[in-house]
Amino acid sequence: METQRKKMETDGVKKVRGILVIKPRFIYRPLYGTIIIDPITHTKYILQKVIGACENHFIYKARYYTVDGPANKSLLPSGYATVKFIRPTQEVCQSQEVEASIPNSNIIHVSNWHIRNFKEGFLVAMPYMSEGSLRYILATRFKNGLPEDCIAIALKQALLGLSDLHNSGRVHQRFSVGNIYVNFIPRPISNVEIRLGFAVTIYKSDLEPYIFFGEGKLPDGQPEQKYLPRHDLQSNSDLSAPPEVFYKKYDDNLNPVKSPLFKDYDEVHTVKSDIWLVGIAALELAYGNLRISNRKEFEALIKKIKRSKRLPDKLEDLIEEIHVVKGKGKMKKAVGYFNDKLKVVKGKRSKKFSEEFEELVLDCLSSKESKRPTVKDLLERPFFQNAKALKWFQRRVLYAKDPIIADV
Repeated sequence: METQRKKMETDGVKKVRGILVIKPRFIYRPLYGTIIIDPITHTKYILQKVIGACENHFIYKARYYTVDGPANKSLLPSGYATVKFIRPTQEVCQSQEVEASIPNSNIIHVSNWHIRNFKEGFLVAMPYMSEGSLRYILATRFKNGLPEDCIAIALKQALLGLSDLHNSGRVHQRFSVGNIYVNFIPRPISNVEIRLGFAVTIYKSDLEPYIFFGEGKLPDGQPEQKYLPRHDLQSNSDLSAPPEVFYKKYDDNLNPVKSPLFKDYDEVHTVKSDIWLVGIAALELAYGNLRISNRKEFEALIKKIKRSKRLPDKLEDLIEEIHVVKGKGKMKKAVGYFNDKLKVVKGKRSKKFSEEFEELVLDCLSSKESKRPTVKDLLERPFFQNAKALKWFQRRVLYAKDPIIADV
């Protein structure tokens, strides 16, 4: 008998005949050790630990056991899987269509559907990605970004999946470093997989920094300090959305558009919108977690990068410059002084990024959709053609010593 813990949360409040009625919502958060048996294959799954979340449901690492032949009913340990609760939405149809049309791809597909059914949805089993997402790796190991040669390896693998998706006439809509997952297979021969999540196979890896900070007391009893709240791209994807998508949803004052202009991402998000998100993913891999205050700051950041036609060694310098330029009066003198100092510092620095990588980012972040390259164009560039093998990613990223403080 499965031990199931159901947590009820507020899904919405409705007024019925003048009375507020709270509609409860089912949240899937069972205890460790819960056993799930696939009714069709009789595969046995034992939930071991939480590895992420999606819409408040926990995502689990599970050990699974398969039946040893039709005659023998014994179960053999066969490996690990990711178990996820999903609701019957449009994403289910999208995943099933992609799975049927491009089964052999760098896109993560569901391994087994409906391993257990609930009134509100059902459980699926997916391939277990042991290292989590690239965003999780950035948050826990490489807070200042990955080495450029490893960015080329990781992005190339994700673009191979995106290429298959575009060639099938579909768009991703949610391409990001949080939706690119890494798996390390140590035995019998060590191997690394980097694959792109799509639709139902997307989830937040455990400990991803999706909480934003505002005014208030800081950790470890530090005194209160006023500063701009920072939002990372996982907590609010609208901040970095392609301009053709963002301004169908919001007006110039960043207020939600209350008109039928914005109906669905499907109608405004194109393959070229996916390319914009590739550029954002490249920036995040280069600098670590991107924290920005609002859309205007984000757009100012992109404009400054385009004007200089190169990427700064540290993104904080550019963000600080944006904040200082907003000042008036005495601040104008400070701006001049700051800019002079910035030029001196930049002149002394060695260039951190290659021209190939800078061109890749700038082309992907073109404000005009028509000027953005296709996935095919990107993969044919020397930056990806000369990318090293996955073994190099294993050595530089997964086996790195003190990666957070390493000079990469």
